[in-house]
Amino acid sequence: MRLRDVFVRLLRRWEIEFISTNIDRIIESDDVLQMMSVWVANGKANVCRGHRGLAFDLNGNRIDVKARAFVGRCDDAIFGREELLNEAEKEFFPYIVVDCSFFEKHIEKERRKLLLQISQTLGVIRRYMWDERLVITALDCGVGVYYPSTAKFIKDKGIEDIILLDPFGEEVFEGQRADCYIIGGIVDKVGNKTGWTSKIGKMLRNEGIEFRSMRILLRGDIVGVPDRINTIAEIVLRVVLDGEDVESAVRSVQSRLVARWRLRKELPKHTIRIDINGKPFRVVRKSEFEKFDWLNLERRDFYEVCSELGYLVIDDCKLEEIVKNAEWDEKKRRFVVNV
Repeated sequence: MRLRDVFVRLLRRWEIEFISTNIDRIIESDDVLQMMSVWVANGKANVCRGHRGLAFDLNGNRIDVKARAFVGRCDDAIFGREELLNEAEKEFFPYIVVDCSFFEKHIEKERRKLLLQISQTLGVIRRYMWDERLVITALDCGVGVYYPSTAKFIKDKGIEDIILLDPFGEEVFEGQRADCYIIGGIVDKVGNKTGWTSKIGKMLRNEGIEFRSMRILLRGDIVGVPDRINTIAEIVLRVVLDGEDVESAVRSVQSRLVARWRLRKELPKHTIRIDINGKPFRVVRKSEFEKFDWLNLERRDFYEVCSELGYLVIDDCKLEEIVKNAEWDEKKRRFVVNV
């Protein structure tokens, strides 16, 4: 369920089958109906009588008809922000809170990256919900809704069901729903900021706020899970609003760089040790690449990581022949070939 689904439901209630707009930012978006709903929810537009600009059906397809309603500004609206948000309250739309309590402890380069990730998180929020569902605490950066602290936001809203997304969380996130998901506003490029999200949790408990602390894993490990604020937010929303499983959601937002990190950790488990004339090698079957279809990798990533680790990639048939003619050294746990 996304905000656009609520928007479409209201349009159908008013027997509106086609909707038009002349707002360029809506027309140019990847999801026209979602962007229409965001503009209405943010109070920037209403659903008005008449036709303006380009028309779309309720699946978001461009059509050549004259619509009887448009999204834009007008004095006599069919419905607007209040009606849409009242309807949205019937559905599940969580808050995403980015806690920036440690902003001042970042160096300037990290601060710029943090502000960029927060801005990108707003873009993620707009693909699913609307601006007021993004809350930035301890830092007024002009994005989303500002609160001086996460504790104040939670207390003001009376929120009780809370999940803190922490790589050292006590539980594993598997799609559990909560009214509020907290992400640490932390960029770790210089120094060691390990455990800072857990410190946010400690601050909340000191304020008497209870929550569930959860980590996002990819096949049992945090390595390979993107750590950018915007990607964490997208993983959560893909799972809890779109119904994706966690692994699919992680892979959908995983960069090749992050995928290579995980590959470096996994590859040693897939090597074969061979001594050739007394010189040790670790080799990898060429077909092993196919086993990593759960990572966002291209074949060249596979070869480059093997090269970085000093592993030889050998054709399966060739390796079979080598192993067939080798002797197994039980003590060294490797094949020995003398040529």
